[in-house]
Amino acid sequence: MRIALILLALSLSTGADAATINVTTTDDTIAADGQCSLREAITAANTDAAFNGCPAGSGVDQILLAAEDYRLEITGAGEDANASGDLDIRSSLEILGAGADLTRIRGDREDRVLDVGGAGTIATVAGALIRNGAGTLGAGILVAADSSLLLDGCVLTGNATSKGDSGAAGGGIASLGMLTVVDSTFHANDAGTGGGIWTGGAGSTTLRNVTFDSNTSLASGAALSLNAAATLNNLTLSLNLSDNDFNGTGDGALEVNAPVQISNSIVAGNVDFSIIVAGPVNNDCAVGPAGTLTSAGYNLFGVLGNACVLSAAQPGDQGGTPGAPLDPRLQPFDIYGGTVEVFLPMASSPAVEAGSPAASGNPGACEPADARGVLRPQGARCDIGAAELDDLVYRDGFDPPLP
Repeated sequence: MRIALILLALSLSTGADAATINVTTTDDTIAADGQCSLREAITAANTDAAFNGCPAGSGVDQILLAAEDYRLEITGAGEDANASGDLDIRSSLEILGAGADLTRIRGDREDRVLDVGGAGTIATVAGALIRNGAGTLGAGILVAADSSLLLDGCVLTGNATSKGDSGAAGGGIASLGMLTVVDSTFHANDAGTGGGIWTGGAGSTTLRNVTFDSNTSLASGAALSLNAAATLNNLTLSLNLSDNDFNGTGDGALEVNAPVQISNSIVAGNVDFSIIVAGPVNNDCAVGPAGTLTSAGYNLFGVLGNACVLSAAQPGDQGGTPGAPLDPRLQPFDIYGGTVEVFLPMASSPAVEAGSPAASGNPGACEPADARGVLRPQGARCDIGAAELDDLVYRDGFDPPLP
C-alpha cells in the first residue's frame, strides 16, 4: 500500500507531457525483439525517442518495474552512453519499483549500477533494491555534480568499491550533487571511505528515516562520510565497522568534514578496529577540522568524546563516554513490516519516546512516519531513530518477541 501511495504521489508531480515506459523483460538486452528492457527504457528516456521495444520518452518519464530481478549483464565498465556496464541516466526520470523487498536491480560486480549525470538531471528511484555494484567512486550509484537524486523506499546492499583502495569512496552512493534519501536502508556495503554514502563537492545531502547496518570502510565513515553540507533526521547507524584493515587509520561510522546538522538520530554500537593496534578509537563518529556536527536535538550517541564532538548539544541529547558507552538496546536488524530492514528499538531502549516533542512540520520534529510507514508518535512522544516501536502491548517494560 505504501509503495502504491509513493507511485501515486510521484505520478501527480510529473508533468502532463511525461511518458510512462513499462519494462517488459528482465533481460539486459539491446535488441529489436519487441521487448523493452530496463537499459532500453533508460535510453528511450534519455533521448526522448522510441528505442527498440520502448516508447519514446517525453519530459520526466516514469519507468515502471515489476516484482522481478533485473540483472545487468552487458559488460563494459567506463562507457557512458548506456550501452554497457552501468545504467547511464542522462535525463530527468523516475524509476519506480514494486518495493525494495520485491524489485531488485543487480550489477555485475564489474561496474556500478546507476550513473546519474547530465546538466540539470533530476532522477528518482523508488521501491527497489540495488546490489552488486563496483567501482572506485560510487559502487552502487554515482551522482554527478550537476545532477540530483531522490532515493525513496530503497535498499542498497552488497555494493563495494575497489578492494584495498583506501581512496575509493562511496560503497552505496557517491554524490557530488544534490542527494535526498528517505525511508531507505544501507546494508553490508564497503568502501575505502564512506561505506554506505560518501558526499563531496558543492552539493548538499538530506537523509530522513535511513538505517545503516554492517557497512564497512578501510578508513573513516563506515556508514557515512560527509564532505559537503548535510541535514540528518531520524537516522539509525549501528554495527558499522571502520578501519577494517586494522592498521589504526580510520574512524567512526559517521565521518564529518563539512557543516552537518543532526536530530532524532541513533549513532551507537559501531566498531572502530583501530583498537586492535591501540590507535585512537572513535567508534561512532569522527569530526574533522573542517567539519561541525551540530545538534538540532534528541540524538542518542553510544560514545561522545575523542574525535566525536557534538556541537550545540541540546537537553534531549544522550551520549555515553569511551569508558561507558550508551547501549541503544536495539532488536536485531530485520523486516518488521514494511519493505526495508530496520533496527526496531526494544521497549527498554533509551530511544523510546525520547524524540522531539515538537509537532510534525516544526523545526527539529521527528518525521511524521518511520521508515516502514508507521505513524509517529505511537506513544506519548516519537522514538529516536529510523523505526518507531509500534507494539504498544510491550511498552510496559517487556520486550517484544524477536523475529
